[in-house]
Amino acid sequence: MRVYLDCLPCLLRQALEAARAATEDENIHRRVINSVAAMIPQLSSDLRPPEIAQQGYQLIYQITGNSDPFRQVKVESNREALALYPRLKEVVSNSEAPLLTACKLAIIGNSIDLAPNFDYGGINNIVGTALASPLVINDYQQFVHNINNSRHILYLGDNAGEIVFDRVLIEELRQIKELEIDFVVRERPIINDATMEDAMAVGMDRVARIVSSGCDAPATILSQCSSELLRLYYSADVIIAKGQGNYESLDEEPDNIFFLLRAKCQIVARLLRVNVGDAILQRHRG
Repeated sequence: MRVYLDCLPCLLRQALEAARAATEDENIHRRVINSVAAMIPQLSSDLRPPEIAQQGYQLIYQITGNSDPFRQVKVESNREALALYPRLKEVVSNSEAPLLTACKLAIIGNSIDLAPNFDYGGINNIVGTALASPLVINDYQQFVHNINNSRHILYLGDNAGEIVFDRVLIEELRQIKELEIDFVVRERPIINDATMEDAMAVGMDRVARIVSSGCDAPATILSQCSSELLRLYYSADVIIAKGQGNYESLDEEPDNIFFLLRAKCQIVARLLRVNVGDAILQRHRG
């Protein structure tokens, strides 16, 4: 997905929020905004939204001297989601379609995101929303078919907190058949995206092998990923790509990808022909 003009004010909004999370110094806030605004005319039209976010956040971290301003937010998101874990497991086990319910929970868990200007009503509101929300794009039957014919799943994670919901889905996938599952995190902190530290904190290592992408963009930018990640990517039978960032970076890649996300901005919603907030389980149609 290419960058649209609508992405640019979103970048400035995120820059201000990150600057305020990094420091209380308003002079630094102004420096951040001025610097990010000056960067915008230099951005190539060939970049994808996660790539301009990556460049913007690298500049923000350089100016503020804080390379992980949302660290405490991530810690709290993980803690709150872990507190929900027993309830999530109960909801799935009591469901008539446990794997479908786990998919819905994982998709609604994608709401836990600081990048888009999207109000999800708080982490404790998520379970009820998941059960009440239909899959507006529903390729679930293809998803099940592909999982049943797979041995190796590459699961591209997204945000802290959300990864607890991913763990529940992975545990349910393992109920279907014996699978090799690699769970991918960011190489370094960016926004509230999950890193190795976050994945370990929620026990992801108990259900999957945790792998760094080698990249610190808020998405999976294949040209920046490590050789190990690329080997796993091109050898996986199925790729589960969580979140809007992974959709923005991989929507034109030819592969066996299933996108699980909520549409959290007007641009992505328009491209998918859905409404903002809709739940999506879509097989790649590129």
